Amino acid sequence: MDRILIIHDSPSVKAMLKFRLESGGFSVETVETGEEGIEKTKNRQYQLILLDYNLPGINGSQVCRILKEEDNTRNTPIVLISAKNEDELCRITKEAGADGYIGLPFEGKKFIEKITGFLKTPKS
Repeated sequence: MDRILIIHDSPSVKAMLKFRLESGGFSVETVETGEEGIEKTKNRQYQLILLDYNLPGINGSQVCRILKEEDNTRNTPIVLISAKNEDELCRITKEAGADGYIGLPFEGKKFIEKITGFLKTPKS
């Protein structure tokens, strides 16, 4: 079973994402801050990381850059999550070095399809 880490500070968004993912057959863990997310990845392997761009403290872009430099997460797909408009999300995804983005709000079935697509994309 694929394990997904959600790094998001909103309890309601985290709960919704976790529900959707677990309903889709994924194992899900959640944390609230970028620092907690970085620490969690030191001891566990994840097949995908969903990362809020607008985290308090160290933001999603900074967290993404740090994780992409670490040996154990370098090849893990990282997907930014934000309510920003699509053009801005595309720009910040490229700047952060993330593998993709999902805009909020989203439709449940399409969300699971996107997640599955990120998991099937070969990493170098």
